[in-house]
Amino acid sequence: MKTNLTLSLVVVCLTFASSEIAAQKKKGETLHGVIESVDGNKITVTYRRKSRTFTLHDKTSINYVSFLKAKEEIKPGFFFRAGVDSKGQCNQLWVTLPIPKENLKPSAKMLTMTPAELHKMADSNGDGELSYVEYATAIYRSPKHGPVGFGKADKDKSGTLNLKEFAPKLEGIKWYRISRKTPAEWHAEVDANSDGVLSKQEFVTFLGSTAHLDTFFKRADRDRSGDLSVADLASFIDSILR
Repeated sequence: MKTNLTLSLVVVCLTFASSEIAAQKKKGETLHGVIESVDGNKITVTYRRKSRTFTLHDKTSINYVSFLKAKEEIKPGFFFRAGVDSKGQCNQLWVTLPIPKENLKPSAKMLTMTPAELHKMADSNGDGELSYVEYATAIYRSPKHGPVGFGKADKDKSGTLNLKEFAPKLEGIKWYRISRKTPAEWHAEVDANSDGVLSKQEFVTFLGSTAHLDTFFKRADRDRSGDLSVADLASFIDSILR
């Protein structure tokens, strides 16, 4: 009887796992990175250091992000974000001009600058507007999230961000938001029960989301006490900003 019950549980678990995998395949995935080559409607890209190929079709929605005066085309070296289904068909594609590949870390000076100062610093051609390339070069660099977020912030659909559009966009960028307060100020603000330490749930308030929560909390909890002191939070903030 016990053996039959165990086998039944195993079958249920395997069935559930198979259903989850099938559902994920049906949904497809989001690829992002650099375009390697273009052969008609077949696009080969570098995604997580591996080559992948997907196919465009008649109904593919293509968004050329902040091309301005540049010709709207798909070329090797351009960056992309693509929604690809389980058959390798691309349903939605964002394309941007080349941006630096290295991770972006704000300078110590940037951590103290106002939105207006940051906007002026990033505006390399001095036209009073930030193109996507200027924004990704100096402020926030993410082939996965950058193009979509930039497009949403571009309220007037000019292909650039003026200061009025740029300032609220900064609030959603982790390094900028965190740098507006000291570690002690952040700790006091999110310590809801005023017990002098941050629980994992209080830490969520600081992060602003639950994405990668366990990883971040483990990194911050240096003494493995299960909560975070001001010193723990300060060290974690320093690891993000430096």
